[in-house]
Parts: sequence; C-alpha cells; structure tokens
Amino acid sequence: MIFEIENYAALKRAMDEFCAFLHAENVHSESVFDCRLVAYELLGNVLKHSSGSAKLRGEIRDGFVELKILATTVFQPPKESVCAEVYSEHGRGLYLVDRLCAERETLDDGALVLKIRIKE
Repeated sequence: MIFEIENYAALKRAMDEFCAFLHAENVHSESVFDCRLVAYELLGNVLKHSSGSAKLRGEIRDGFVELKILATTVFQPPKESVCAEVYSEHGRGLYLVDRLCAERETLDDGALVLKIRIKE
C-alpha cells in the first residue's frame, strides 16, 4: 500500500487504512500498535520539521511489516540513536523507533526503510 502524506489529516487516514489492512491480514495487534507508533513518529516529524510531504509504502514481507518513508525534503537520521536526558522535552522519538524496529536503513535516495517483526 502506498500513501501520500501532505498533512496530519492525510496521515491519520493513511494510518487508519493501513492498520485496518494489517488487522485484516491477522497481524498481531501489538505489532499493529508498533507500526502505528513508528509511522506517526517519523511522518509527524516530516510534517512538523520539513517544508514538504512524504510517501509511505507499507507491506507485509517475510514475517515483518516493512515501512518505507520517502520525504520530499530528505532527512537522514543518525545511524545510532540515544535516549534524551530524563528532563528533556524532546529527543526520544528516534530512540523509541529503534527499539521497536528490527532494522532501520537509509537508502541512497534518502528513503527510510524500517522492519517491524510481526509478533506471534
């Protein structure tokens, strides 16, 4: 499934549709929650910090939900994330994403590919 995300309303519609698809494919609800959280964190950052939009491709492949996010303004996160200090107001999102994903890779075109293991 491919979605165009240009605002928060489009993000909500895309995630509702994608999560309904995952439930219909009998993906465990905990994994669906993880996918929703990862996508909202990363796509929300695109909408908040970028001047453009993004495309989201989501599919089930080999025991994983694979998300591919390509923003019109490329953002390349650091390879290693660290958790922010206890009293910091920001800086936990990428750390949380990395804890939920089995893999995170940035492709040559700037796309982020994330794999979330489907729980049994």
